[in-house]
Amino acid sequence: MSHANVNLKSELLRILKFSFVGLANTALDYLVFVACFYGLGFPILLANVCAFSLAVCLSFYLNSRFTFADMSKGRSTARLVKFFVVACTAFVVATAAVYFLSAYMPVYLAKIASIVVSLGLNYGLSRVLVFSRGN
Repeated sequence: MSHANVNLKSELLRILKFSFVGLANTALDYLVFVACFYGLGFPILLANVCAFSLAVCLSFYLNSRFTFADMSKGRSTARLVKFFVVACTAFVVATAAVYFLSAYMPVYLAKIASIVVSLGLNYGLSRVLVFSRGN
């Protein structure tokens, strides 16, 4: 098997792992939001900030230990800050995408498209800026 094929398979496996981590942190985000808003009576924005913050921390932990384990050596605090900035950037882009695309297509399709955009952006930025071998 050629080196290019091995690299492609490794990258596809990383993308798959990244997607599974995304599902886990999305579930945590939702559950914490529901618990904070309905269970604890937090205002909606505070509940969302709490949920998002915990989900980002879980995502960072799982991605650094599971998805990008071979690239995640040293400087965890700096990586966490970069990861949070990347996550916030992807969130803003996804929110803008769903807002603008909903003018041209049904909202549920716009949401799906925004998830794809967010996943691609989040993965790419995480791979290059947060978990690259040089960081």
